[in-house]
Amino acid sequence: MHEAILRQANEPLRHQGYEQIANTLEAAVTLTLPTATRLQRCAEVLEQIVRSVYEDEMGAVPKQRSLLAFLKTTSFTDKIQPRRIFLLMDLVRKQSVIRNVELLDQKSLQLTFDYLTDLIEWFIQRKDPDFEIDHNSYKQQNEKLSIPMPILHPEQEYSDEDYKEAAKWFLYAAQSGNASAQYNLGALYQHGHGVEKSMKEAMYWYELAAAQNDSQALTTLGLLYHTGQAGEQNYEKAASLYKKAAQAGNAEAQYHLGVLYTNGFGVDKDYKEAAAWYRRSAAQGNTSAQNNLGFLYHDGTGVPQSYEQALYWFEEAAKMGDASAQYNLGYMLSKGRGTKPHMEKANEWFHAAALQHHTNAQFQLAMNYYSGTGITKNEAEALKWFKLAANAGHTNAQYSLGFLYKGQNQIELSLHWFQLAAAQGHLSASNELGKYYKENNLYKQAFKAFSRAAKRGHAQAQYEIGLLYLHGLGVEQSYTTARHWLRAATDQTHVEAEYELGLMYEGGLGMPVDYEEARRCYRLAATAGHVGAQYQLGNLYDKGLGVEQDFTEAAKWIVQAAEKGHTKAQYQLAQMHAKGEGVPKNFEAAARYYRRAAIAGHKKSQHQLGMLYTKGNGVPQDYKEAQRWLNLSLK
Repeated sequence: MHEAILRQANEPLRHQGYEQIANTLEAAVTLTLPTATRLQRCAEVLEQIVRSVYEDEMGAVPKQRSLLAFLKTTSFTDKIQPRRIFLLMDLVRKQSVIRNVELLDQKSLQLTFDYLTDLIEWFIQRKDPDFEIDHNSYKQQNEKLSIPMPILHPEQEYSDEDYKEAAKWFLYAAQSGNASAQYNLGALYQHGHGVEKSMKEAMYWYELAAAQNDSQALTTLGLLYHTGQAGEQNYEKAASLYKKAAQAGNAEAQYHLGVLYTNGFGVDKDYKEAAAWYRRSAAQGNTSAQNNLGFLYHDGTGVPQSYEQALYWFEEAAKMGDASAQYNLGYMLSKGRGTKPHMEKANEWFHAAALQHHTNAQFQLAMNYYSGTGITKNEAEALKWFKLAANAGHTNAQYSLGFLYKGQNQIELSLHWFQLAAAQGHLSASNELGKYYKENNLYKQAFKAFSRAAKRGHAQAQYEIGLLYLHGLGVEQSYTTARHWLRAATDQTHVEAEYELGLMYEGGLGMPVDYEEARRCYRLAATAGHVGAQYQLGNLYDKGLGVEQDFTEAAKWIVQAAEKGHTKAQYQLAQMHAKGEGVPKNFEAAARYYRRAAIAGHKKSQHQLGMLYTKGNGVPQDYKEAQRWLNLSLK
């Protein structure tokens, strides 16, 4: 029956260009071949289908990748829809294993055909939605078949209810004590295929198989207790089951046991023990274990720190198609860890991982395209990868898109991405939203956006909130609350906030005037290069406010501010040169600084410069020029 049903797929497969798959399938349904050979051909059909689907979905040709590695690549398997197809692939993989027991191999072959039928039908329908396999064709003379309907052995006659029939055969073998059948029957009950879904029944059969030390059953039971799918989360029980399977050589169990030791779930946290299990699993090609082992070597956790070993294990997993390992390998190459820096190769691995929808890789690739790091600068490519990562929820990518669109003055798009990033807790995105709202006088919205970031410690947002409270914008004015937020920002060495606090203390806003505290704030900001703080600090010394008057100390700070273009400081320095206070008396220097401030529109400087021209102090006496500056000062 199954051979006849499957033969319907040969013609459409060839018509769609899948000649190799059609040839392999034809061998699988050839009755004259040994059962073991036919099982092997079924496994090859599966591998060829999976490879073809991978090329279509991932847009890349796989390089020497094992079938198991394909089916463990999450970014690929997530694309397989509907989800039952992934299970079918896995069932075909498990059933097509040759057991060298003729009766079991024959039953496995029939079950494999059951699963393969649905899988091939799905595969052909991807290009031809109208294609359907006629499951009753064995009862009819089908003119489309080029091979006459074979006479089948009675043992090979099954009903059309594929999963139900599979469950019957598994039950038959399971009741006879076959551990593999017990495990498979458990899987059917767990997923509700061919039988009514029942975790209780699934556990019953898994436990029977586990009692015979079936490593896959032990591992599956461990996972159910690990994840809580068994009805209760029991890390201790999971660890016990994993250990039995791991000691029997099951690579998946070894990996999961390593995870428990890494996190201290059900066992004492022990990185050394975790590394030992990861290593055993990694040696069998488990890419997740290889990747985790790479992490341990990178950080020197449980193993001697070694970038070279980390690089080795990341590369082993990366070559097998593990997206996380590909990203990690790219990171190592970009930083020159364990090898010389090589950005071109790093980008190749970032690209490989990005194609598998690894969002960090997509983001890094976008950044490199945008900056031209190790790759030809290409803003269009950068935008493409930013969007892919951003649409997958990568907050830094969303924030970056906000900045890109802001630079292009596409405000609506910029706000869209900032808002998405902010909703996921990106503090700088919230701050950017606040800045936009503030610039557009939408102070209540600005306050809300700044608050989200300020409450989580974003220094710039804390400073902005302080200013809103200080000036009563979008919120009721409160000097006390303003001081609280400005102080929070200064705790993170925010220079502008330090300056604003100084102004509050000097002006006595919401508190008594405190020149000493003002001077402390100004000095911290002035030392960090804040021009306004340098002027204010100099002014305190110049006027002797809260400190002994000291023209020399005043000049020290006022000179720094004046040279950076601060007009009040330029005027003050000119006055000091005119009087010889803290600096040599020098009308030429005074005229020079008056002129700088006067050109910038400072009225007092314009007046004083006019007076210098009137008297000829520091400049040639020139009544016309004097009149010009004096007139400007009056406007």
